[in-house]
Amino acid sequence: MVSKLPIKLNKEPLLDAVFEMRFSALAPASSILPGIFFNKLDGKKIISQLPTGELPKQIRDTDPNLQFAPIIRILWKDFVLLIGDRSVAVGCTMPYAGWVRFKEAILKIVNILGEVGIIQVIKRYSLKYVDLIPYKNIGEQIASVDLSIRLGDHCLEKEKFQFRIEIAQDEYINAIQIISTAVATLPDKKIKMEGLIIDIDTIHNVNNQEFMDFVSELQEKLDKIHLMNKVTFFKCITPTTLNALEPIYE
Repeated sequence: MVSKLPIKLNKEPLLDAVFEMRFSALAPASSILPGIFFNKLDGKKIISQLPTGELPKQIRDTDPNLQFAPIIRILWKDFVLLIGDRSVAVGCTMPYAGWVRFKEAILKIVNILGEVGIIQVIKRYSLKYVDLIPYKNIGEQIASVDLSIRLGDHCLEKEKFQFRIEIAQDEYINAIQIISTAVATLPDKKIKMEGLIIDIDTIHNVNNQEFMDFVSELQEKLDKIHLMNKVTFFKCITPTTLNALEPIYE
């Protein structure tokens, strides 16, 4: 159990942060929402179509892997909007703006959705953070997480590996992926980083909750799912790794 959570890491390992909603709507969201967001959001915006948008709608509708896939991307200030036929996601560009600003952006987007009125019910929402622990040596990568893997009489010590598990906690599911010897390119710095990926997607299936009921509870829901994701991350890493990331406490 994590006894005390830092408010910030001086050596921020974050690569990506995304909040996603999946829903049923009166019409394909990708055909209606981009223009509305473009008009209602202040500041500079850049809109583009993703490769999924080139596929026929019939294929997107019938393929389970594509039903919630993003079709349109809008770059807006320090954030990215990803719009599908049945989904809307809000992501952060790096460097991370922090949870307070990220939450404000999510609430702004959801309030606009409430004004538009095309969303009927929410199926699920999720918050995903992807971090990279910057150790190049595979032994250091394995030692950086509180993880023990044995296959038969062999214990993981210096081998490349990918690990995925879904852990149910109350009404949430933490889908955790840990990947060794990963290479990531930071868009803002255009440099490559090597290390261990810790990908935590905290999911809440809400079974067709009325959208406006969801909106009325969203601020509390966001804080709860963020805390669960954060606690899960700090449970995954060792005290030595935490110290190396230079935690800052209140």
